[in-house]
Amino acid sequence: MSSKSNVLTIGNDNRESSDKLQKTNNPKAYFEIDFDKHMQKILLDGEKPQNVDETSVGRFAATEIMRNGKQYYEFGPDNFKNGTIISGCAFSSKDMLLRVKNRIHKEHWVNENVIQYRKNSMVHIQQIVSDVMREEEIEIYQFLSYLNKTKS
Repeated sequence: MSSKSNVLTIGNDNRESSDKLQKTNNPKAYFEIDFDKHMQKILLDGEKPQNVDETSVGRFAATEIMRNGKQYYEFGPDNFKNGTIISGCAFSSKDMLLRVKNRIHKEHWVNENVIQYRKNSMVHIQQIVSDVMREEEIEIYQFLSYLNKTKS
């Protein structure tokens, strides 16, 4: 016994894939492409980067650790380990650590990158790390704005 089935196909196999972007009335739709082109113009005189260095921007993280009933937080490069409470892009983990150190009193530091802090303080630590990441973003933006003004 044989069975026949009909399959509905839309379009044809000879269609060409288009790399052109569809037109839209949403001005934010092209932001990423426009932003990349604008940054190339500012930073590289319109040239594309020869080799993209994916390690030039790393990640910084805070990790929560509970030992002997005490609350600890470790700061440093993001290694995607258990206990990470916040993580984000950073050009230099060492610089981010210095920014965090400037916001947390010396008596909390048990070594170079670990603090002992009160229990249930995760939200407070997340806020500190978030603030220093935002601070770095603002400085980068200000530098790019300066470059944009000086190139004009």
